[in-house]
Amino acid sequence: MKLFKNMSQIESDNWNKSAVLGFYTYMLLLFIDQTYNLLFASNLFSSSVIFWAGLIVAFGTDFILNLTTKRK
Repeated sequence: MKLFKNMSQIESDNWNKSAVLGFYTYMLLLFIDQTYNLLFASNLFSSSVIFWAGLIVAFGTDFILNLTTKRK
């Protein structure tokens, strides 16, 4: 019994692109937050905002890429 269906090669490629974009989002937000922390001695973003922003970017980009490839 399978819980999830197998991903096609295109879906796998889309997920790889999305995961990289989500990672870059994490890195950018952490850089901005750390720079703000060094300059003003307080945090600009909370940890939960950074966490959810990276997840939303990764899964949102994956959804959009899969949607556009299915329409073609």
